[in-house]
Amino acid sequence: MLDFVDMRITELLCSRLCHELASPIGAINNGIEMIEEFDDSMLPDALPLIGSSAKLVAARLNFYRMAYGAAGNNSIASYSDMKQLADSYFEEGRTQLMWPGDPMVPDLGNGWGKLLLNMLPLAADTLPRGGSLSVAFEEATASLRMSVTAEGEGPRISEECGQALLPETSPEILTPRSVHAYFVSRLAKQLQSALEVAQEGTGPIEFSARLTR
Repeated sequence: MLDFVDMRITELLCSRLCHELASPIGAINNGIEMIEEFDDSMLPDALPLIGSSAKLVAARLNFYRMAYGAAGNNSIASYSDMKQLADSYFEEGRTQLMWPGDPMVPDLGNGWGKLLLNMLPLAADTLPRGGSLSVAFEEATASLRMSVTAEGEGPRISEECGQALLPETSPEILTPRSVHAYFVSRLAKQLQSALEVAQEGTGPIEFSARLTR
């Protein structure tokens, strides 16, 4: 039987996922109802709605399968695979991803790529009006530093997410809005690292982790 901590995190992550999928799935249902009610006359309006929403659902499911599931530990070892997942996930949103040109990135297996995938929506949550996320890698002899910088209008970490990032935070205080921050922090710890957060005044927010080989 799962202990309280595992069960609490599982429940909250499920709530977050359902929230992420509810809107596009609802749009698909609305498109189908339009066709059923008005027959072929609504096809020009309904089909694009169904198609774009189905694409969004597929992108989110694939992203979260790798970000939260066991498959992400080793199935996204390559930089190109990870980039493709993230680009699809953010394609329909207000956040633009900025990737380094032709980076010399080593194997991202053993959970490294999974950690970076999770850092992206965490950073995006600090941009309520949209903006850009810049990914960077700094390779040293025995380590790799990965960072995501969120830049936009008034980037900020909510109080509950900031609390969730702290090592001493209890799962009992988490909500569906803050559980992702908690999950990312603990994932970094599991990889023998720590999630660092830096911001000067009201400027961009940088999330980073240094991973040792």
